[in-house]
Amino acid sequence: MNSKTKIENTVRLWPTVGLFTALVLGMTGCVLFYLNRETAVPAAWGTTGGARNNFVSWFNALQLGLIVPLLAGLFGNLILRRRIVPQMGVLFLSLSLVAGSMNFMSEYAILGAYTRVTPLTGTFIIAWANNFVWILLFFLALYMLAIFPNGRFLSPRWRSLVIGLLCLFAVPLTIASIIETPLSSAFQIANPFFSSYPEGFYNLLFNIGIPGMFLSIVVVLLAVLLRYRRSQGRERQQMKWLFAGVALMALAVGTGFVLSFELDIAAGDIMVNGSMLGALSGIGVALVRHQLYDIDIIIRRTLLYTAVSATVAGVYLGSILLLQAMFSSAVAAQSPLLIVVSTLISAALFSPLRRRLQTLIDRRFFRQKYDAQQVLTGFARTARDEVEIETLTAEMLTVIQATIQPTHILLWFDPRADDRDH
Repeated sequence: MNSKTKIENTVRLWPTVGLFTALVLGMTGCVLFYLNRETAVPAAWGTTGGARNNFVSWFNALQLGLIVPLLAGLFGNLILRRRIVPQMGVLFLSLSLVAGSMNFMSEYAILGAYTRVTPLTGTFIIAWANNFVWILLFFLALYMLAIFPNGRFLSPRWRSLVIGLLCLFAVPLTIASIIETPLSSAFQIANPFFSSYPEGFYNLLFNIGIPGMFLSIVVVLLAVLLRYRRSQGRERQQMKWLFAGVALMALAVGTGFVLSFELDIAAGDIMVNGSMLGALSGIGVALVRHQLYDIDIIIRRTLLYTAVSATVAGVYLGSILLLQAMFSSAVAAQSPLLIVVSTLISAALFSPLRRRLQTLIDRRFFRQKYDAQQVLTGFARTARDEVEIETLTAEMLTVIQATIQPTHILLWFDPRADDRDH
């Protein structure tokens, strides 16, 4: 085995080692969570105080310790093994390692500081590191969005702007997290290196870092939108997968907030906490898939059947209310009849509604496809009625130009066709 082969084998091996390491750290954190589940802990950023033996806390532990490391690590492995965009593969593996490490460090710190009577070795140092490791996770996620999907920034100026803003929030917040005591992101455990900190300097760091974080989010999102406007072909399809993932994340966050704060349903917290999986999946699928054009079909059908379902549901409820208002005295005791009539009305309207809404959606959101369909429909009518070959040929060339838009068009007729006619 020559040196080149050894290097290639090492390059192929280290993504698997990274994934395995992330899963070991994350799953060890899940085991430690099981040991800590009845331990009452102080409130920290992103968690409430008290015992955590509930469904939401279990989901959070499994998400950070298993789901994110596994999903991000698998995407990273596929991207690096296929040599698609190595930078994105490295970022996915880094996210996997950071997520698994965060789960392990937080649970180890709780075990050593609160669950056990005597602290474990390294408890306070691990808690101290866990206090600022979330900044690295946030930094990597924004950096990934900024260079998606080709691993490069839009331009050298955009690179300087994005990296500058990321450092503007990451550096001050990291310094503030290093010196603060108790550790606000590590369950109020004492800082092993600083017994106190200058409050004015600490507040200044936060006043710089927090606005910098929100500003960096805005700039990265602007870069994503600008890249989409400039993209073509495969890259545009990849951007659509990203937007689909972000839309799923936004839907999960919005629905989760309603369920959690308005209806006090625990599933809302799970939807909010798990929303990041939508964007992560969108980016990963966009990079590892070769045939990306199915996303148009997915978006189109999602819009279509969402609109049809909402309209049919509205017609169904509206018809029940209308019939109850019209025949309240005679049919009030026969409410099943109202339901049957409303169901029949809704079923009768489903197909025409679907066709009408499909045309409306294609015309509004898929204009190019809609225009091509209209051109082909017009040509079918012309071909049915036209008998002059010259006119039909000219019409065919017009249709090809309008639908396919080729650089050159060459129409060839088989000369043997004339011989067969005579």
